Amino acid sequence: LTAMIYCESRGESYEGQLAVGYVIMNRVRSTAFPNSIAEVIYASGQFTPAMTGRLEEVYNGSGCDSCHKAAEEALAGNTNVGEAKYFRRAGKRQGTVIGNHVFW
Repeated sequence: LTAMIYCESRGESYEGQLAVGYVIMNRVRSTAFPNSIAEVIYASGQFTPAMTGRLEEVYNGSGCDSCHKAAEEALAGNTNVGEAKYFRRAGKRQGTVIGNHVFW
């Protein structure tokens, strides 16, 4: 979870990092998605870093303390995006905007 948060939001605020982590946890808890973090992250077509190999590079390199803290909080159930199950670059999609992402 920490590595995916890093890949998707390392340049974002802590709030943005927590939101990415919680989207993944919301998917794990949903019956519409697989029921483990790894299965959610590696589901076909879902997270680009998992498909491109970038996630594997992060596993083998350095992470960031705030990404690790965000992962711990998301695992504990602390959320700032409610039940959002998706995010993307902010733009035309409506939802909760945190930094450069919109969550819905």
